[in-house]
Amino acid sequence: MADTPETPPTKRTKKAAPAEPAKGAPVATREVTPTAPIKTAATKPGNGAASHGWAAQIAPLKEQAEKAARTAADKLNSVDWKTHIDPLKDQATKTALSAAGVAKDKTGTAMQSLAKLITDTAGTVDAKLGPQYGDYARQAAEAVAGAADTLDSKDVDQLMAEAKDFVRKSPAVAIGAAAVVGFVLMRLAKGSDDKA
Repeated sequence: MADTPETPPTKRTKKAAPAEPAKGAPVATREVTPTAPIKTAATKPGNGAASHGWAAQIAPLKEQAEKAARTAADKLNSVDWKTHIDPLKDQATKTALSAAGVAKDKTGTAMQSLAKLITDTAGTVDAKLGPQYGDYARQAAEAVAGAADTLDSKDVDQLMAEAKDFVRKSPAVAIGAAAVVGFVLMRLAKGSDDKA
C-alpha cells in the first residue's frame, strides 16, 4: 500500500540476508516438486453459424468489387494514351516556341536600347570622369549591341542547342546564371505588376 496523506507512513525494514553456511558444512538443497501442466482454454474461431452467415453476405460484395476492378482495368488498358497525349504535347511545344520567340525579340530590342543608352551616356562620362572611362562605356555599348545582334540573328532552336551545350560544358556557371536571370525576371515581373 502506498503512503498517502490519509495513512501514516509504514516502516520499511530490510530483509535479513540469508546466513551463509560455514566452510566445510554440507549445503542443504531444496527439492522442487513437479507441478501439473496448466491447461489453456480451448479457443473457437467463432460460432459456426454466425461465421458462415458473414461469409455468405460478404461473398457477393467481394465478387462485385472484383468484377468492377477487372472492368476498370480493362477500360484503362484499352485506351490508347499516346493518341491523347501527342496532340497536347505538340500544342505545348508550339506554345513554348512561340513564347520563346517573343521573349527573344523583346530581349534583343531591350539590349539594343541599352546599347544606345550607354553610347549616349559615354559623352557625359567623357566630360565628367575623363576620356578613359568614356571609352570603357563605348566598349560596353559595343559588346551589348554585338550580343543583341547575335541574339537577333539566331532562331530559338539554335539558341536552345547552344544553351544545352553550354550547360553540359559548365553546369556550375549555368546554375549561377539561371539564378541571376530568375532574380532579374522576378524583379521585372514585380515591377510590371506594380504599374498595372
